[in-house]
Amino acid sequence: MIKQIKYLTPLLLILLLTHNSWTQILLTEDVLNKTVADQAQKLENADYSIHIDELLRKNDLQFKDINKPLDIIDFTSSRWIIKFEVKNTDVDRKIILETARPITDRVDLTEVRDGQIVKEWLNGDLLPFDEKAVQHRKSLFQIQFKANETKSFFLILESDGELIHLPLIFWEHDKFYTTDTQRSLFHGIYFGVLAVVVFIFFFFYLILKEISFLYYIIYVAFQFFLQFSLEGFTHQFFFPTSLYWSSVSVLLSAAGTVIFVILYAVQFLKIKERSLPWFKYFNIVLVGLGVVVVMSLIPGTTHAISYPIVNVLSLVGTVSIIIAIASLRKRGFEVNKAFSLGFLILILGAVVFILGNLGIIGDARVSEMSLKISSGLEVLALSLSMAQRYKEMQEEKENIQKEALETLEIQVEERTKEVQEKKAELEVQNKSILDSIKYAQRIQSAILPTEKHIKRVIPDSFILYKPRDIVSGDFYFVESVTTKSGDQFSLFAAVDCTGHGVPGAFMSFIGNNYLNQSTKIDEINTTGEALDFLNAGVFKSLKIKEYQELGISIRDGMDLTLCGLNHTQKKLYFSGAKNVIQILTKKENLAIWKEQRHPFKTLASPEDEDHVLIEVQGNREAIGYGDDFSKVTFKTISLPIFDGDIIYSYSDGFPDQFGGPKDKKYGSKRFKKFLLKIHHLSMEEQKEMLQQEFESWKGNAENLDDVLVMGVKV
Repeated sequence: MIKQIKYLTPLLLILLLTHNSWTQILLTEDVLNKTVADQAQKLENADYSIHIDELLRKNDLQFKDINKPLDIIDFTSSRWIIKFEVKNTDVDRKIILETARPITDRVDLTEVRDGQIVKEWLNGDLLPFDEKAVQHRKSLFQIQFKANETKSFFLILESDGELIHLPLIFWEHDKFYTTDTQRSLFHGIYFGVLAVVVFIFFFFYLILKEISFLYYIIYVAFQFFLQFSLEGFTHQFFFPTSLYWSSVSVLLSAAGTVIFVILYAVQFLKIKERSLPWFKYFNIVLVGLGVVVVMSLIPGTTHAISYPIVNVLSLVGTVSIIIAIASLRKRGFEVNKAFSLGFLILILGAVVFILGNLGIIGDARVSEMSLKISSGLEVLALSLSMAQRYKEMQEEKENIQKEALETLEIQVEERTKEVQEKKAELEVQNKSILDSIKYAQRIQSAILPTEKHIKRVIPDSFILYKPRDIVSGDFYFVESVTTKSGDQFSLFAAVDCTGHGVPGAFMSFIGNNYLNQSTKIDEINTTGEALDFLNAGVFKSLKIKEYQELGISIRDGMDLTLCGLNHTQKKLYFSGAKNVIQILTKKENLAIWKEQRHPFKTLASPEDEDHVLIEVQGNREAIGYGDDFSKVTFKTISLPIFDGDIIYSYSDGFPDQFGGPKDKKYGSKRFKKFLLKIHHLSMEEQKEMLQQEFESWKGNAENLDDVLVMGVKV
């Protein structure tokens, strides 16, 4: 048996290598401008474990042949890898490669040669639109082929549970844009018709206040957005950077379309009055669709399984409407013929579309086009039925509207007068409040050190200060102190008070007052003693202990760092209340740092081999917290300092700001890495870079908190 296996092994290796060989697509007239996916191979990677490096390195990956020119991969959240080789004929070609649907999450193309990556292109609707390889709603790649040139590619596709349609079309450049123009014209007419219907019947609804008109308008609007999303226009025009909403737009619009077409049909056919069992049945379907809407908003497996569920419920719901119409007719109820025709057309198109989504109908382009055509014809038919309904209702409501209009005019005049009076009162109140806050801003500005004072005490420094509101809960403190022994100190602090706006500003007045007093009291000779004095002052000013004895918890205080830079002895004295400082120094100074008793953390950058960022933690207690200030003693930490070192102090406003492509916190780690990146710049340039980085990360979002960053160079 072992001998037989020995002889079989080379044969199996030959078969594997043959199976994994590159299939070649020859760019001839028979191949150009049409899908040829059946000339490529595919591989499913369910756990996303295979990356491009492994594709280049491994020869034992089991790719399967694709059997259809336009393949459909069932509802999937796997990564799919498509492998193909393209050989050009004897003329240079400028090719547009089209593949996957616009709503596919990731469509990344990599050209490889001799086990190396030649070029990479990124695409898909989970990529900001302006970062796509070709800024087009479709998943396109521009590729240049020289005469008789052969190129090898890996195409990586990722979906969040939706079907993956896999065309592989090598368009001639001019042919693609000619065809795309024609399709754009068709889409313009189609979406224009839907928009006009919504616009016209919105006015019908305003006139009649008939709920069936409102359901019809919303249904057509959702139909618009469903097709808009399927064609990639939603990602292009509505959510080019809001990737989460771009990813859920298809599911939400699909579910919304079916929900409101059912509501519209139930209302138009008066099903509640005519057939209670049908009414209960449609409510069950609506509940199921509502659950799907919630599921679609939850990323991961829950979102992925929403795709097949919404397709099945859509098919069941829309087919049920036709059956209900037939049932009502059989029982002798009259049903508008145009309404029935519209739903029959819709059902035929929807059935073809959903069967295409379920993989039962092979050509996805046919199923997608069928829904567009049927929905367009159905909207026209339903519009006729609604116009007839409008005519009937208008005659009934004209007399009622005439009487109501007279009453309404009187009410509007009275209401307008009342609103104008309230508006005037609010404007006076708002102006008074705003004037008070602006005055508080002038007072707060007056307690902060002037630019001239700052440059005298810490000449080579910067302060980035961005209040969230007009006044701020963050403030900075800079002062020069000379001891009796003649040593000169530069004191500087970055303080983050509880809250922001007016409450935070009041806290900043208290904190600044006690810090100023601490520099004038002979008994206070260290930064730790200054914080002890500040802590006692906050407890006293806010009557924290008295409130606690009454069972009232006071959570007002401040986090801060206070540094005393001894220019004479080249020493840094530091005390912290919950917050930390960062010190940028040369790596050669670490040997001296390691002799210090106080622990510290370091962060290095591979881009800078000479410098390191050192983090020093003071007390973990904040100012004003706890039940008794005397139980907390703030440490004074003596640290070595060298010429050229930079001391960074900051509040949590910058690291805690939400933003970026995924709307996440900027984060402390990213902030420290950015300090390492810019430390070689002048202090003014560092401030400008921090400002730009903050605005870029924040984007259009609001400041979540006050922002304060101080940098002092020794």
